[in-house]
Amino acid sequence: MSLSYAATVPRHLVHRRLPADVLLTDYETVDGTHRAAVQLQTSHRMFAPVRRTHDSLMVAEALRQAVSLFCHVTHGVPLDHVVFIEHFRFEILEPLSVDNIDDSLVAESITTDVTFDDASTDNVKLSARLLNGTQLVAFGTASVRSIGPEVYSAFRTASMADPHFRYLPAGTEVVEAAAVGRFDPSDVVLARHTSDGTLVVAPDPRNLAMFDHSVEYLPGVTMLEAARQALRLSTGVPELDFTSLEVRFMGFAEWSNPCSVIVDTASRDGVHRIQFEHNGAVLSAMSVTATSEPWLAPTERSSR
Repeated sequence: MSLSYAATVPRHLVHRRLPADVLLTDYETVDGTHRAAVQLQTSHRMFAPVRRTHDSLMVAEALRQAVSLFCHVTHGVPLDHVVFIEHFRFEILEPLSVDNIDDSLVAESITTDVTFDDASTDNVKLSARLLNGTQLVAFGTASVRSIGPEVYSAFRTASMADPHFRYLPAGTEVVEAAAVGRFDPSDVVLARHTSDGTLVVAPDPRNLAMFDHSVEYLPGVTMLEAARQALRLSTGVPELDFTSLEVRFMGFAEWSNPCSVIVDTASRDGVHRIQFEHNGAVLSAMSVTATSEPWLAPTERSSR
């Protein structure tokens, strides 16, 4: 069976509201390997290609959508369940040029473990690789917990069910856009305390390029972008982009209770560590590698 790139998969399978934000177009399972056709956007407000090379977080979002898709269609996770990624890791091996992908990008995934805790919760571990034709360009792993409505409501109470404004704690101001590689202040997801420079995650929910549907907590991709912006700010290099990332999510980051961001700039072997905390509790921890160098060789670069 060959995968089709003619139309997107149903948007609810990847937890997106707008079909334009769906990056998968078809899927199949052959001999235990799940395969999804991928089309990365060539124009996006937040994750636009730079020098005609796809943004690393666009690659991460494609892998996230593949995880969501196969949890629902292969493992029978109900659509009303929260697909909570507890551990996620990816590495980009080769640049993804917007000029060298012609209906050939495929995310392949293999389920490595499934455990059932009760009727409402199960854990799925998957490994994945992203292929451009026969070339391996990225790979990753994910550990996913499916949380049913009853279990979810038992341990979590929404603090701001439908945010309509950027929540800024007293004494903070939005970080300068240019310092984190952005042009529009509404694309900045960080604020800084004017007294001591402490960073907090404070995105603008009106930025529909990042929040295409209302959620009562900050999505994982927002936390990844917050980590990238924090690394750019702390290193003074606004062009940094991830080449690899490993993250563990231990809790939900809230709209109305912004968490703090701590960046370890003393990298070891090129690895930077970024941690998100709230009231002394660690919400997520990341280890990343990044580069400010263009992915493509000089002769291949666009003039943009």
